[in-house]
Amino acid sequence: MRPTEPFRREHEELHGHLAHIAEAAREVARVEREERAAMVARVLGFLNGTLVPHARAEEEVLYPEWARLVGFEDAAVPMVHDHEAIAERIERLEQADLDDVAALQELLYGLLALIEVHFRKEEDIQLPAFDAAPAELTQGVLERMQAAAGHAHEH
Repeated sequence: MRPTEPFRREHEELHGHLAHIAEAAREVARVEREERAAMVARVLGFLNGTLVPHARAEEEVLYPEWARLVGFEDAAVPMVHDHEAIAERIERLEQADLDDVAALQELLYGLLALIEVHFRKEEDIQLPAFDAAPAELTQGVLERMQAAAGHAHEH
């Protein structure tokens, strides 16, 4: 088992929620306003309740450690830019007119694409560095991520 398996499992769980964003993007034009409001509220609940705390924990713990591992202080700047772009779209979704279906779809599909590409970068670029690092360093990062995000990574 790779040392970063708990983090990868968490991403798999988050991918399940991303499927709900895709479904909402597809269905938002086919449902009545009341159901549309409920769909957007569910998506925002996941984004603000789960994804944003996960991103904050990455910025506090994962990214600085990864920058040290690769020996470049600003290595994670593009990842933070991803978070900023995602946060900006979340804010736009919170303020969106529920009757503007095209705008809702654009925001939902945009969020989906940004988040999926961001996860792939973490999984393909950052996590392998932690898998190659000393196990105690990776374990410490996972434990600090757990504390920062407010939930447990399984060991």
